[in-house]
Amino acid sequence: MMAKREAREEALRARRSLTADEVGSLSAGVLRNVLSLPEFGKAGVVACYVSKADEVRTQEIIGEALSRDKKVLVPRAEPSSFGLAFCQIGSLDELRPGHFGVLEPPGGVPEVPLSEAGLVLVPVVAWDASGRRIGYGKGYFDRALKHRGRATSVGLAFESQLRRSLPAGRFDAPLDAVVTEKRVVRFAQGGGA
Repeated sequence: MMAKREAREEALRARRSLTADEVGSLSAGVLRNVLSLPEFGKAGVVACYVSKADEVRTQEIIGEALSRDKKVLVPRAEPSSFGLAFCQIGSLDELRPGHFGVLEPPGGVPEVPLSEAGLVLVPVVAWDASGRRIGYGKGYFDRALKHRGRATSVGLAFESQLRRSLPAGRFDAPLDAVVTEKRVVRFAQGGGA
C-alpha cells in the first residue's frame, strides 16, 4: 500500500495530464450519474463543493439542483480552523474567489449546519474500492463530514483517480459512494442514510 503523500501526488499528476476538453467530457458523465442517484432526487438540500481547474466540474450539478428548487449549500473555507462553513446560495453568480482561489460564498453569508443536507458531494484526489478517499491533505472535508448527520456523502472522481488501496488515517471520513464518469460505487461503511 502506498503512502498518502505518494498516492496524492500520483493521482494529481494523472488528473493534471487531462486536457480541458477531457475534463469537460468526463465531468458530463459524472453529472449524468449524479443526476440518476435516488439520493439526488430525494434531497431537498444538497451540499456541493465548487470545482477548480482539473477537478470534476460541479457548476452544472449546482445549477441543476437550483433549477429543481433544491436548497444548495456551498462551502467557504475557514483556514484559521481548517474548517468549512456551508452557506446557502441562490445562484453561482453570488460566489467570489476565496481561499485557495476557489469560488465560495462571501463572508457574512450565514452558515447552515451540514446535517440539514440530504446529500453531500465531496472532492476527491484519489479513492479506492473500500470507500477511502484522499483529498488535498488539510482535512477540511474530513472534519466537515463528521457533522453531516444522516446525509449521504458522495465523492466525485474520474476513473483514473482509482487506486488499488489507500491508507486510512484515524481522522479520515469514509464515503458512502463514489460517482465517476462510468459508474456509481457504493460502500457499506459510510455513515449516511
